[in-house]
Amino acid sequence: MSDVLTLNGRELTSGPDAPGQFADAVTGPGAGRALVQFEGQDHPLNLELSLSLLSSLGPVLSVYPGDGCWSDLTVSLAADPGRTHGVGENRLHVDLVDRDRLPRYLALYCVREDPLGGGASALADLWQAADTLSDTDRTVLAEPVFSYFADADVHGVGESLDRFPVLPEQIDGSTPIRFTTKMGPHLERGELVDAQQPQVIAAAFGRFVDAVFACRSTTRLRPGDLLVCDQHRYAHGRMPLGDGQNSYGADERRLLRQTYVGAGAYGGTR
Repeated sequence: MSDVLTLNGRELTSGPDAPGQFADAVTGPGAGRALVQFEGQDHPLNLELSLSLLSSLGPVLSVYPGDGCWSDLTVSLAADPGRTHGVGENRLHVDLVDRDRLPRYLALYCVREDPLGGGASALADLWQAADTLSDTDRTVLAEPVFSYFADADVHGVGESLDRFPVLPEQIDGSTPIRFTTKMGPHLERGELVDAQQPQVIAAAFGRFVDAVFACRSTTRLRPGDLLVCDQHRYAHGRMPLGDGQNSYGADERRLLRQTYVGAGAYGGTR
């Protein structure tokens, strides 16, 4: 993932101003994403250091209180292949896309990589994708006519919005782009949208999906890697895991830990 700023975990956590250096790296001009590489696999220590760094961006959230700050992203052969715990591609999306306080930052920490060489993490710059759209498509996608399925039992992210725009009127980071590829098939069937011409909206959204995927880059996280992205700007996803997952036990398959950070002082600029 050549467009991600890579930071050395040891250097970042050795100085008194390390959190500030991390925040500047993530929130500086043209940024919005970073990969921190911790040396060694002392995961409890790395996770503790990660929380220290992430807190410089804003409050670390416990969106799923039963999990604490970190939720385990395990691999289940019984899960829908395209969902969080599945073995297939989890297409580009923003988490908790319908919430009025959508978490500003997403962080993924790698405990185990896929032993079969798959499961790369994907990011796509939504600002860059939106810049390629026609004025007409941007106007259509800025209409507050969209909805999405609400996650249950989540905390610290506000209420589920009945209707919202995909694109904000001004794309500058102060307001999120509410994007999930998974909305596309529903829009094509006239679902999740309240409009007189749903087919026009579905077509504009489809062109945005194509533009987002054209901006996609991937990286295969290694144990001790922490990937952070600004959800006001970046969509994320997962590439398919390697074939033959049933040859490995649940405690041998890919394992990431995930947390979220709420909005801090950073407002976001283009």
